[in-house]
Amino acid sequence: MAEQSAARLEGDRYQHLYSWYELLRLLDEDSPYEYGYVEHPDAGSADDVTLHPKADSNKPARYIQIKWHVDQRDTYSFTNLTEVLSGTRSLLHKLFDSWKELKKNGAVEVWLVSNWSSAPELGRFLRARDNNFSDDFFTCTSRSQAGRARTNWMKQLGATEQELLEFCRDLRLRLGFAGIGDFEEMVDERMGRYGLRMGPDARAKAIDEVRHWIEIGGNKKRVTREVLLDVIHRRELRAAAIDIPAVSLWIHGWGKMAFDRPPSIELDWTSHFDRATRTIPGQAVWYHDLFPQLQRATEKLLAQPNGTYVDFRGKLPLTAVLAVGAKLSEVAGFKLRAQQPTRGETFLWRSDVPISERTFQTREETYDGEGQDILIAFCITGEALTDVRTLAAELAGQLKALVYAEPDNGTGDAAVTNNADAVALAVRAKEVIREMRNRYRANQIHLVLYAPATFCLFLGQRLNAVGNVTTYERTAAGGYQCSVIIPTG
Repeated sequence: MAEQSAARLEGDRYQHLYSWYELLRLLDEDSPYEYGYVEHPDAGSADDVTLHPKADSNKPARYIQIKWHVDQRDTYSFTNLTEVLSGTRSLLHKLFDSWKELKKNGAVEVWLVSNWSSAPELGRFLRARDNNFSDDFFTCTSRSQAGRARTNWMKQLGATEQELLEFCRDLRLRLGFAGIGDFEEMVDERMGRYGLRMGPDARAKAIDEVRHWIEIGGNKKRVTREVLLDVIHRRELRAAAIDIPAVSLWIHGWGKMAFDRPPSIELDWTSHFDRATRTIPGQAVWYHDLFPQLQRATEKLLAQPNGTYVDFRGKLPLTAVLAVGAKLSEVAGFKLRAQQPTRGETFLWRSDVPISERTFQTREETYDGEGQDILIAFCITGEALTDVRTLAAELAGQLKALVYAEPDNGTGDAAVTNNADAVALAVRAKEVIREMRNRYRANQIHLVLYAPATFCLFLGQRLNAVGNVTTYERTAAGGYQCSVIIPTG
């Protein structure tokens, strides 16, 4: 009983999802359909979801029967379409009787949609482009397998040869349709095309609405474009508008590459960086060349309409990304969008999104001596306490304390999975820097970053009024080397 109930629920879910998929056609501004129905009261056995054309449309009404099977143990063939499994009529007979009644009101298409595929002897006569029978089905000899099937169909349906011809012309067999997983992706694609949210939550809300229409019954099962728009508004299914920055900044560091949109400003720093050897520019290069280039780029961006919303692209060391963020600062009015590779996918993360609850857990180690500085390490992508302690030993005599910070959900590639987390940790990192600088009355901050590049970019934007920040970059040997010193005021 439990397995039967699970199969029935799975079938209902598939049917409701398919109904939503078809009804979305009503959202087209030039849709040929005026309204749809779920479980149409007068559609017989082709009632699961129906679409009804506008008066000035030459489209036939579409009546759809959906058959879900939990496994692929069988296929649809000439024979089993006419098998009587329950009651007194076969599946084909039920569709034929429904078609005879429905066509009295005008042109119709009767659809059978199922995840079971067609047997070869049937499938060879179904056109892939429209799921309709090919002419060969009607012209093959009566001695052929298809010819014998026609004769058997006429006998079982009580149809004339002309009636069978007309019925098969209006019949659509969409067999071998997608399983639930693949179909969910298809639904997401269609919802995305209409500017709707995608994913499990959005689909669950849509299925819930279809189920609600069926449960209430009556006129609630009649769905118009206005009904769909009300559902989209009420269930918050409209996707956030994609806000594309008006300007873009490319900076080439580790290597030169093209990105997905042309740059407004492009800086080539590849002569100063070498990824294989982890070569990075010295402070003199930053002061006399790279910082002035950034300053000029900032001025050019500000001079352009909507130039404070910047699409940033670049392959750079983390400390260089931090320096770029510091120049495109939040206090100057900049907001940024940048690419972030995460678990095999590349996302566009923004610096101005509402933040999550993500925060840092910190540990402090203090040192005796005359040191006046502090070393702060933000380790998100992985654990690096041993390496950071090695760096602290190299800075012996300069440091009052080491502050080591990891996300409250632990390190690793799952620590930051969206821009809300990245911005939250950037905000919290700025607070940690300011809090620790005041606590230890530090002359200078030494900073280590083991984190996603966008976190470094967003943190750089918020580095203000904490004095000079000396950053450190990994070496080819695995230790740390002094990188850019960022003046923050």
